[in-house]
Amino acid sequence: MLPTLSTRISQLQPSPTVALNTKAKELADLGHKIVNFSVGEPDFPTPEPIVQAGIKALQEGKTRYGGAGGGLPLRKAIVGKLLKDNQLTYTPDQIVVGIGAKEILFHLNLALLNPGDEVLIPAPYWVSYTEHVIAAGATPVVMPMPKDHKSPRLTPAMIEPFVTPKTKAIVITSPSNPGGFVIPPDEMKVLGEYLAQKNWWVISDEIYEYMSFDGPSISIATLVPAIRERFILVNGFSKGFAMTGWRVGYMAGPKEVADIVRTLQTQSSTCLPPFVEEGALEALRHGRELMADKMLILRQRRDLAVAILQEFPELDMLPPNGAFYIFIDLRKVLAKSALYANDNSLDFSKKLLETYHVAMVPGEAFGTPGFIRLSYAVHENTLKEGLKRLGDALVAIGGTRR
Repeated sequence: MLPTLSTRISQLQPSPTVALNTKAKELADLGHKIVNFSVGEPDFPTPEPIVQAGIKALQEGKTRYGGAGGGLPLRKAIVGKLLKDNQLTYTPDQIVVGIGAKEILFHLNLALLNPGDEVLIPAPYWVSYTEHVIAAGATPVVMPMPKDHKSPRLTPAMIEPFVTPKTKAIVITSPSNPGGFVIPPDEMKVLGEYLAQKNWWVISDEIYEYMSFDGPSISIATLVPAIRERFILVNGFSKGFAMTGWRVGYMAGPKEVADIVRTLQTQSSTCLPPFVEEGALEALRHGRELMADKMLILRQRRDLAVAILQEFPELDMLPPNGAFYIFIDLRKVLAKSALYANDNSLDFSKKLLETYHVAMVPGEAFGTPGFIRLSYAVHENTLKEGLKRLGDALVAIGGTRR
């Protein structure tokens, strides 16, 4: 008989987005032409200046251990980026660089939380937020999405019913995965003024910062400086610089938090590879303009996807004005079939993959049944073909086309 396993870690669920992508690849290996809308990464190659900087660093022998939490040149460059882009002032010892924003978030939860603590997470949420909280021994408290998903995204009135003496932190994501929306500055300022009155950690995931298509994405701490002492910004290079495989993320926050997150890194992944740091430095030298043309392409794809989806009168969607996702409301059309009672978008997504060979992530993965997430970071022809197949699947269960 084996010794027992960790009760806390055994509660965790595998990432549904990773699992779905794995299933899609298995079907592709069997010869099926899969249209994969499930992957959360741009389809653009990493810009050539970044690639060349990494190659040059390898050739120069920068292959040994780096500094825990990121080398000083990279942390200084991030300080400069935050001042230029976000009007936020930090020092290098308040910055920690890690193996992707996911590792940073995981370490943050370990650093901030104790058993019995509660973390407020608005739905729809990125799949790992709840699991990180559980891994840290605390409790995720999911705040359901408002029934009218055209209303403000996150307000004090929506938060207050879920507040308890155990509330320790709140997670904010804008632009949003999976929602594909940006919290407008006026709503963000009201939210910040409310949070300034609370003694909670404010964790702001800004990984999609450069992907705000219909107006600016402004950090909550920029709008409300009063929250700065409890504010932790998380960002990275994966989305805005098409560097998902490079695995570079960072946090900026109080030095006390940065110190403990850095200590955790010394006992886990140790450091970022120095040649990867050189690629990240090159990205920051160029800034957001390096991918400006790609952001225009993403916006065009967004517009194309919205136009096609609007051909189906039963469909609705969250305002898709950020990141590269559209969160599609299937509830009206699912209600037409007994197979998908109770907003069962999970079974619908399985059918969509197995029969129509289209991979999309069901809303259940994000705490919002009845929805499905489309990643439009694919070629236009792929987008058209996949949405045609989605339309066929919807018509098969009673949906209609205009």
